[in-house]
Amino acid sequence: MRSRGGWALGVLLSAVALAKSAPVFEVTRVSAVGIRYGTGPSLTPESVSFEAPLPAVIAFAYGVPLERVDRQPQWMSQEAFRVVVLTPGPVTLAEQRLLLQELLEEKFGLVVHRLTQDGPVYFMRAGPSMNLTASTQGAVDRLLQDREQLPYLSSVRDEVTPTLFGVRPASMSDLAAWLSEQVKRPVIDKTGISGLFDIAIVPSFGRDPDGFMSSVQQALGLKFEAGLGPVETLIIDRAEEPR
Repeated sequence: MRSRGGWALGVLLSAVALAKSAPVFEVTRVSAVGIRYGTGPSLTPESVSFEAPLPAVIAFAYGVPLERVDRQPQWMSQEAFRVVVLTPGPVTLAEQRLLLQELLEEKFGLVVHRLTQDGPVYFMRAGPSMNLTASTQGAVDRLLQDREQLPYLSSVRDEVTPTLFGVRPASMSDLAAWLSEQVKRPVIDKTGISGLFDIAIVPSFGRDPDGFMSSVQQALGLKFEAGLGPVETLIIDRAEEPR
């Protein structure tokens, strides 16, 4: 039979273990002067952080573009916050998004719902003359090891040709997600192409979305058709400004 002292020690150790396994949420108000979009997400497998107006955090947490976060209270665009989630061990990107949602509900009383309506989209289809380079196996292996931690398709400007964007390795759905960010309109993958590719694009900046997509189409041999499709908007039902 366990003694009362032994039982108490066991409860204490369990509480310590629980505290060590629980995520840590941090929110600090920072100066909003000069901050429009802020910085973030800054990601590691054990942390995600922002220093930005709250709508940017909400957009990332719920996986929607910033411009489709609707009914924002006025204070949201006038305040900036340092928001941090720390976990005791590695977690996936999907889990980090859920933890950010939990933080937003706990610290800001956030209540939202999703609304899907037909709106302008691009359908991405395979063209008659494709120009895709399959990724090397080594690059694919490295990507597959870390894929769940990737926030979105990363893009880097080439040092030799500053206007060249390289995205690799990337699936067609990855590319569609990246393009959606560039043109601020959903791009829906209808190519039916599997595999991972090294992609190089010299996009036409400063032009309308159709011009941007035309430059991508010429580079990769894909076809982009403008049309109507499902567009999701995140509606803010309630949010409380922290005191």
